[in-house]
This record gives sequence, C-alpha cells and structure tokens, in this order.
Amino acid sequence: MNHSFAYYSAHMQSPISAPNSRRETEIEYIFRVAREKADAEKAERRRVRQAQFKEILARILKFKRTPSLQSLLGQ
Repeated sequence: MNHSFAYYSAHMQSPISAPNSRRETEIEYIFRVAREKADAEKAERRRVRQAQFKEILARILKFKRTPSLQSLLGQ
C-alpha cells in the first residue's frame, strides 16, 4: 500500500458522486455520525414536546356542554 501524501491526496480528491467532491476522512465521518445522532435525538425531543403541548392544549380547550336553561327547567 502506498502511504505517500500524494497518493492520499489523490484518494481524497477522487470523485464519489458529485464533481469536485472529496472523500470524507475517518474523523469527519465520526463527527458526522455523532452530529446526525444528536440531530435525531433533538428532533425526537421536539416531537415529544409538541405532542405533550398538543395534549395539554386539547385538555384545556375541551369543555363539556352545559344544558340550556330550557332543558334545565324541563321545557
């Protein structure tokens, strides 16, 4: 295996899918995966918080119908 910097540079600059793209290093991959995991956890916490808010709001706004005065008086 060639360990020269030129080989590594050529490897990093080799096309992947888009023009002018480069391969990500191992540390970039680790940080990207960690960032994606943190973003997923943040999105899940946000989803739970929104569900709790909607539940509380529905509980507050729910009301029971009170009978009208005519039905109370039996008319």
